[in-house]
Amino acid sequence: MKKVYQKSLEEVYQNLGSSEQGLDDRAVKERQEKYGLNELVESEGLTPWQILWHNINNIIVYLLTAVSIISLFMNEYVEAMAVFVALLIAVLTGFFVEMKAQASVNALQNMIFTTMKVRRNGDLKEIMSSEIVPGDIIVLEEGDAIAADARLISATNFAVIEAALTGESEAVEKSPTDDFDQDLAIGDRTNMVFSGTAVARGNALALVTGTGMETEVGQISALIDNGQVSSSPLDIELKKLGRILIFVAFLAALIVVLVGFMTGQDLIHVAHIAIILAVAAIPEALPAVSTITLSRGMKIMSDHKALVKSLSAVETLGSTTVIASDKTGTLTENQMTAEMVYLPEDQVVAISGTGYQPEGDFTIDGEKQDSDFQLTLDQPSEHDALTRFVLNGLLASNAQLRQADEQSEDNDKVEYEIIGDPTEGALVVLAAKAGLTRPVIDQSQWEKVAEVPFSSEKKYMVVHYEGPQNRVIVKGAPDVLMRMFVSDKQEENYWSDQNEEIAGKGMRVLAVASLDLDASQSVQGDLDDFVSSHKENFVLDGLVGIVDPPRQDVKEAVRLTQGAGIQVKMITGDHPKTASIIAQQIGIENAENTMTGLEIDKAVNQPDFAEKVQETAVFARVSPENKLQIVQALQGQDEVVAMTGDGVNDAPALNGAEIGVAMGIRGTEVAKESSDMILTDDRFSTIVDAVEIGRIIFANIKKYVAFLFSCNMVEILTVLMTFVFILPMPIQALHILFLNLVIDIGPALALAFESSEEDIMNKPPRDAKGGLVSKKFLSQIIVNGALIAIASFIVFNIAYTNEASLEYAQTATFTFMAMAQLFHVFNIRKEKGFGIDKSLFQNKILLLALAISFTFQLAVVYLPFWNNILDTQPLTAFTWGYMTIALLITTALVYVSNKLMRRYFN
Repeated sequence: MKKVYQKSLEEVYQNLGSSEQGLDDRAVKERQEKYGLNELVESEGLTPWQILWHNINNIIVYLLTAVSIISLFMNEYVEAMAVFVALLIAVLTGFFVEMKAQASVNALQNMIFTTMKVRRNGDLKEIMSSEIVPGDIIVLEEGDAIAADARLISATNFAVIEAALTGESEAVEKSPTDDFDQDLAIGDRTNMVFSGTAVARGNALALVTGTGMETEVGQISALIDNGQVSSSPLDIELKKLGRILIFVAFLAALIVVLVGFMTGQDLIHVAHIAIILAVAAIPEALPAVSTITLSRGMKIMSDHKALVKSLSAVETLGSTTVIASDKTGTLTENQMTAEMVYLPEDQVVAISGTGYQPEGDFTIDGEKQDSDFQLTLDQPSEHDALTRFVLNGLLASNAQLRQADEQSEDNDKVEYEIIGDPTEGALVVLAAKAGLTRPVIDQSQWEKVAEVPFSSEKKYMVVHYEGPQNRVIVKGAPDVLMRMFVSDKQEENYWSDQNEEIAGKGMRVLAVASLDLDASQSVQGDLDDFVSSHKENFVLDGLVGIVDPPRQDVKEAVRLTQGAGIQVKMITGDHPKTASIIAQQIGIENAENTMTGLEIDKAVNQPDFAEKVQETAVFARVSPENKLQIVQALQGQDEVVAMTGDGVNDAPALNGAEIGVAMGIRGTEVAKESSDMILTDDRFSTIVDAVEIGRIIFANIKKYVAFLFSCNMVEILTVLMTFVFILPMPIQALHILFLNLVIDIGPALALAFESSEEDIMNKPPRDAKGGLVSKKFLSQIIVNGALIAIASFIVFNIAYTNEASLEYAQTATFTFMAMAQLFHVFNIRKEKGFGIDKSLFQNKILLLALAISFTFQLAVVYLPFWNNILDTQPLTAFTWGYMTIALLITTALVYVSNKLMRRYFN
């Protein structure tokens, strides 16, 4: 039986019950019911068992298990049971948090949808890729991710990147006319395109033959297990810090055992102290901390229209030092309007109107035309040069102008939208304002014969039309077309001056050139080759100035970004003067410092290239290769780069940057797949919001970790001091477990919900290489822990001296530690100043956590049930009195020490 690629196109149409007009609505509905959605049945990530094992297989669980077993051998059954419960809590907390985080990540990934253009009922529509069915006719253009297997119907200069399917990195040329009889490997089926691949260049129509699991990639995915465990950099940092604390505790335990053995102390007593130290050191909640905080960060960013694909990207965003942003659509509105046309012989045309409304007045050489001004194709007029330019611009544009599905509340005004490239849309709207529309063109019997699509490398596109004239049209960058078609020096100077004048007004400039063939001429072979061999015959029809106004919120966003110590760099394919003016309008610093792609190509191998890139604010006329060179140069200067991109050729730069940012609206699917973050609104301000959220998340993680580990340090040092002074143990292992799992955990987690400090976007970015475990951070943990430990030791001594019962003194120490650690939150939650202020009431979760922890501690002290379990006794008012004094003094000392350390390390 013949395979699809071996059949003729007519056979494939017949087998699929389709036609050149595409499927009708009834056929689509029937096929969706029959074949289902065009989706792969993918693994949802790790299975629950894999997540459970991930939480069991770590050093904390192994240590707690060892402590529990040793306690059993020492007949400390209550302690053994308590440690086992702590172990279960640590494992199950991590398990449920990771399960929830995975569900959140899956939900966010589902928000990253793809679309494709299809022909149905003879009309072009843009639909979700998941809605494609066999028999659909899909329209493929450069940068599109192909979402189904399909047989080519027609193609122009068409090539596909099939590396994801075949491993072949070179783009594969495709042709609908290729005919095969024999069986072929996937990479050799050049009349087919496959799901999971991407269009490298050109355009094509294709007939869908397979969707979902019936595609080639679907059959492969059925064999693959996608489950894998990966740790974010923060996760690794937290584990590193945990190992440091455990090492300190075990070193202390070893000292205790050696000193106890040398001084002849009871070995059971010594072993008991060692167990208490081990329990004090183990941060039971550590496995869950990064997952909780970072997954919450992902959710917050998605609410701000930034879809982050990985947990590690959330933390990296907070250390961004450079944002290299596209101009069009990110810094500007991406609603192009043609405002000026410069024609030969000094003729200048101004056009009014904004956006995509096909309404506006024409002013030609300073003379305003009547409101009903129209251009005609069927008879000569004094405006022939303008007619030729506008007509050629329309013929060389694939964008379509149509009435928008959603109309304005003002019923008298019809809203319009552009399907396709916005720059081409400006030419289509310009033509419509002059009365030239697609139906008028069709009526005049202009028929497209061939097309060479726009290439980001060549910076132009070519079309060949037959009809009233046999015409070849080239549309593209003015400097490129001038080099190709203008040889006369005077003419070159004229067009260069016009180009500079338009660019000097901050407009994007586009040029159109054309050649009318006489009866003896014809286009033979490749259209691009024909243009190259007939350059001297083409005429430059004119230049058009296109306005794309800056977004309203971008100036403030740029100000905030630069105030946060982050450089903003504009990257564009526009004229350097246009780019520089727009950069100045939106407040980019050093906007006059520009570099073109040509200058980059010449300087890339020079030793000072990286420094030049760092000093440059605006990069104009750049190629995708230049983008990657810019990223690498900045990284060579130790910058952390967030790079935006939307095209298929931007993928290397997006992959190369620490944070690749793809545009969700106008971005190609290849760009989205190569990125770390997708902007669902394409706005620069959304990147700034994401950076700020990244900073807040990292700041809150530091607060959480500093609080939790300094509390662990309190417990270790207090126990060690009493042993050194040959005093009874000031606290029991059960008390430490209660502190770690009940008293501390709530406030610690609540610190993750802290809002932004006022100056968080007024500080320079943190050092990405410095990580979490810095000298300043470790010093804070040790000093804070030591001060509270000294106070705890003093409280124990007072209670033990004035009260006959060791159990009472341990209760006093236990309670003081709980109160001191709860008050320690106020020293942790503010980097500058004390944490009791009006902002405290913004974090209601923290207030609730503190209240619950305090209530639990009172219950442990005064309820007989807990007295029996934890060996505690009710405390007197006198004890509360000196504990309160010690608490206030300790909190003040910690505040002063933090202030001195900030001054020293800064």
